[in-house]
Amino acid sequence: MESILSISKALGEKNRLRVFLALMHTKELCVCEVGELLGLAPATVSRHMSILSRAKLVDSRKRGKWVYYCIKPAIAPELLQWIKNSVVDSFSVAEDVKRIEILVRERQDKDCTKACVSEER
Repeated sequence: MESILSISKALGEKNRLRVFLALMHTKELCVCEVGELLGLAPATVSRHMSILSRAKLVDSRKRGKWVYYCIKPAIAPELLQWIKNSVVDSFSVAEDVKRIEILVRERQDKDCTKACVSEER
């Protein structure tokens, strides 16, 4: 019961739901990419990601001082499909997907750590 409540609370906030949906469309995102998508400061992004992590929805890995997040492999495919079906016609989700594709393409063109550093200056 606690895990259902934790997941519901974690995904019950718009920015966290947006991040989770974005992660459903890409393998992983760096904190700076999440911040760019949501228009939030790194500290705020980290707080949101911590809540998703405590709900056991996302995993993280560090690369130097950068943190990358992905959806936990153990998440039930039925839950992912239900979430995806629930927002299939959402304009804002479609816009987020476009932005994420651009951010990921930019990361492939240059190391994300360089992109993050240049954005902070």
